[in-house]
Amino acid sequence: MKKMLLATLIGISILLTGCNGSKDVDSPIGATSPTHSSTLSQEEALRVLYQELLAKTEHTVAFLKEARVGNHTIYAFQHMVNGRAPTIAFVHSKTGKVYYDSVELLLDIFINSEDKEPYKAANYINKDIYYLEMKSVNDPEPTTWSTYVFNEDAYTSAEAAKKAVVKVYAENHPTLSLLGKPLAEVEKITKVESLKAPVETKGGEPAEVTQIALDNILILFDKDSISSEIFLEGQQEILGVKIGEPFNEISDKLGMPDSFGQDPEFENIYTMRYLFDGFQIEFYGENKDANTVSALIKKRI
Repeated sequence: MKKMLLATLIGISILLTGCNGSKDVDSPIGATSPTHSSTLSQEEALRVLYQELLAKTEHTVAFLKEARVGNHTIYAFQHMVNGRAPTIAFVHSKTGKVYYDSVELLLDIFINSEDKEPYKAANYINKDIYYLEMKSVNDPEPTTWSTYVFNEDAYTSAEAAKKAVVKVYAENHPTLSLLGKPLAEVEKITKVESLKAPVETKGGEPAEVTQIALDNILILFDKDSISSEIFLEGQQEILGVKIGEPFNEISDKLGMPDSFGQDPEFENIYTMRYLFDGFQIEFYGENKDANTVSALIKKRI
């Protein structure tokens, strides 16, 4: 079987040489031996891919497209192994590394790039989101492969990357990270004992709620003693915005809200609401053009 594979490899190499002119390639170029001083040709990239596939049986390979990511040249090949559906393999012309996933290739280029500024696509909650695009060249039907990157992880869309930003932010923010935690843990973190405060229910009946009061922060707990709401006022900061900023500045930073308008429960109050995984936040102001005066974070299931 190995002799048959070797004969196939030699045959294709002769065919490519005959079609594209003579190329002096005396020895195979391995994916584990990067060559930074020269660039692989299409034929050499094919040889690298064949070396990668030598351990597999009954495989076929055909050149598909040449593509670029910035100043990186990539060769795309269609290959089929053991009769399965054809897939695409990529060979980096500089390093000779073989990739079987375009996202893995793009992420590798990003991580190893000294200058990431050209890939910057957005700044969301003071965090940079990057975008990499690989596009075929000299192609009557151009193909594009792309990915978004945040924190050296790849995402299929800008919205998915933004969700990841919010998740990291929520896990590390000193106030937002308290949401959903048990009463005893919040008391330990804040070093403040909880109190019972009287509240009025919708039916007008008196009741009590457990709360912890901090400087311009009020943490409320549900019947299971889990922090379910956090009320903010003053100059508190959340999600990269500060209480006191007008609604239009908040939407400039956080994007289009899920809802915005006059509050259905309170007269002369406008509410801007954002929904995130695990929580929502409402910003309040006296009218649609006013500065916000407070915000309420609520736990979502």
